[in-house]
Amino acid sequence: MKNFGYSYYFLKKQLLWFAAGFALLFVFKEIDYRLYRRHTKLMLLLSLALLVMVFLPGLGHGAKGSMRWLALGPVSFQPSEFVKLFVVIYLAKVFSAGAKEHFVHFLVPVGIVAVIFLLVMLQPDFGTAIDILIVSVLILFISGFPFTYILSLFILSIPMFYLMIYQVDYRKDRIVAYLNPWDYRYGIGYHIIQSFIAFKKGGLIGVGLGNGTQKLSRLPEPHTDFIFAVIAEEAGLLGTVAIVLLYAGVLWRGIAIAAESQDDFGRLLAIGLSLMIVVQAFINLGVVTGALPTKGIPLPFISYGGSSLMANMIAAGILLNISRYSGAMRREMQSFEEVWQ
Repeated sequence: MKNFGYSYYFLKKQLLWFAAGFALLFVFKEIDYRLYRRHTKLMLLLSLALLVMVFLPGLGHGAKGSMRWLALGPVSFQPSEFVKLFVVIYLAKVFSAGAKEHFVHFLVPVGIVAVIFLLVMLQPDFGTAIDILIVSVLILFISGFPFTYILSLFILSIPMFYLMIYQVDYRKDRIVAYLNPWDYRYGIGYHIIQSFIAFKKGGLIGVGLGNGTQKLSRLPEPHTDFIFAVIAEEAGLLGTVAIVLLYAGVLWRGIAIAAESQDDFGRLLAIGLSLMIVVQAFINLGVVTGALPTKGIPLPFISYGGSSLMANMIAAGILLNISRYSGAMRREMQSFEEVWQ
């Protein structure tokens, strides 16, 4: 290394993003979540504009064959991370409005999500697109739409997924490597095997923080997509179980906040934001452990990256606000009942 500061390059930048994200968490914690219902159309227009802008010369910033970032002076960010937030808020508003027996109330939001999905796919960012799709379908299911609608959507999407996966060579190769990486240990299966080795080296308690060797030119993107493998090697099984339990805690708390909410919008928004965090986490964990085909997607709150961290911090702030207002409304109702008893 040419200079000492380079060793801490990612740490320094991530600490700056964390500070900004933490500030945003407190800002959104104070904003009444019910205000978002009035601005969903603006959020959708902004989502579409941001996803189109990444393809514009001078604005869009590419890396490794993908156009996923917008460059605004010295700062670049990934719009799709914030678009996930907008999609969850939009679906929470639409599906909390009732009238779920009519197919048109299902078709319109599905069509909007499909357009966003395709724009993210064009970047291409298959991991984020699938994340948006899974969270949207789960919100559909939780909101009470007939299962036949969701099943019909799944059947109709099969040809599209066939074209997107098996007709694109590098995605097809990932499926092949996923099914049997050991047959391609020096080719397309190399990286996932290196992840397996990291888990094996880690054992029960790990080799110690900072002592891992798999991150040194063996694991792909050890600071982002495969950071869980680094944790497995350095903190062992106990460290990885602790991480999984933390995400399970996020989901449990999100469900509790949704259950306490006094309105349908708050319930769907709370569960949607929790799923936004947890689904992404478990996609990442599935990829790193070989349970899912290899696909780049950051581990929420842990992977390096400002856009993902800030979007998740905003989601956490909104969740805290829903919890705060739900508790306040519940106390007001209890006080009202006590007065009239």
